[in-house]
Amino acid sequence: MPACSLPHFTFNPNAYTLGLFEQKDIVCECCHQPRTYSYAGPIYCEAEVDALCPWCIADGSAAAKWDAEFQDWASVEGNSPDPAEASAPTNAASLEEVVSRSPGYNSWQQEVWLTHCQDMCVFLGYVGGEDIRPLLPELRPDLQDWPDEEFLLRSLSADGGLTGYLFQCRHCGQHRLHIDCD
Repeated sequence: MPACSLPHFTFNPNAYTLGLFEQKDIVCECCHQPRTYSYAGPIYCEAEVDALCPWCIADGSAAAKWDAEFQDWASVEGNSPDPAEASAPTNAASLEEVVSRSPGYNSWQQEVWLTHCQDMCVFLGYVGGEDIRPLLPELRPDLQDWPDEEFLLRSLSADGGLTGYLFQCRHCGQHRLHIDCD
């Protein structure tokens, strides 16, 4: 197979370095092409999908084929199955891109995709306490449920039982943080 560049994901630009794709030989179950990358992140659909290439995520064909989502629509910040409970509107095109054409990220519980400036944020990666220390002033609104900030900074880990998920607004640059635990 000739070498071709991997697709870029606007809302998850680090998907390849974050382990959301494994480099291994597969035949993609969507496009039936031999590929050297297989998706290892979340997918929400009724089908059992074991081998999926990044190209079929990026072009939306996997979402269309299996009525799949890579981020649960209801777990996007501000969305709710009940329109009366939804908060500020989110850019519909960006929401569609995150849900149907962007790799999700792996978390302990249900992933949450954060928003800012009425748009989807970019997922930067998994972070620990030392990673977020320089960002504390802008992350404080997301940390208000944590009364002991020093405990959080000591305990938060990029790959431990208390994990940080760092996002950034693509409009104003504001960082956002979601925290999850096992």
